Amino acid sequence: MDFLHLLNNECDIYRKTDLYNLKKKKFYKNKKKVWKKITKQIKEFSFEQEKKFLEKSQNTLYPYLIRRINKNKKLVEYNTYAKFGCFDFSVINGKIDLHMPVFRFMDPQYFRKKKYTSHQKFLIRSRDLLNLIKFVKKKYPKIVYVQMGSWMNQFKPFRVLFPKNWSANGKIKKKNSIAWWGQFLKSDGDINLKLYKKFKSVSVFKYSGLFYQCKVDELHKYLKRSIK
Repeated sequence: MDFLHLLNNECDIYRKTDLYNLKKKKFYKNKKKVWKKITKQIKEFSFEQEKKFLEKSQNTLYPYLIRRINKNKKLVEYNTYAKFGCFDFSVINGKIDLHMPVFRFMDPQYFRKKKYTSHQKFLIRSRDLLNLIKFVKKKYPKIVYVQMGSWMNQFKPFRVLFPKNWSANGKIKKKNSIAWWGQFLKSDGDINLKLYKKFKSVSVFKYSGLFYQCKVDELHKYLKRSIK
């Protein structure tokens, strides 16, 4: 694959620099030219041995990363709001497509003052998801299936929110997404170093970014029973 394509589309680098406006999801004025110059330099470094390539690339990127930190700007797109608790949705290919824009199952900002049991957490998120499904059934009554592409589908504490027939539909999320890499993040958005080191040693994902689905009515019935 073309090196510049990899750098711009498969690596989350430019959004970590002070050249990019995370809020507006675009480069600051006249800064895209600066990034193009940087990528040209890094491409030239790629012909070096690995150690030299990394060293030179890091030295080139360092000032732009540090300036972003010094300006107290976040390094990640860290949403704190979703329409239904931690859930939201869109309609894709005639299906309700669930996603978690907050990517935190329990937001520490709101839940740190009280310790919740697993069952209490389950009830909170079940109600959120039930409200979403109720909304969907009213607004899109003809849509039959609901799906979600995420590593969390294979994570047992999350999986209990869905009925037994919530299963893989053969589609896979792109690997350059939170659907895969979210499993290495802590609830505050920082990296779980223990999991990262384990992944680095074997380069194998414990969970895959697979799409799971079931019928909207089946999820609706399951959630109604679950919160009684």
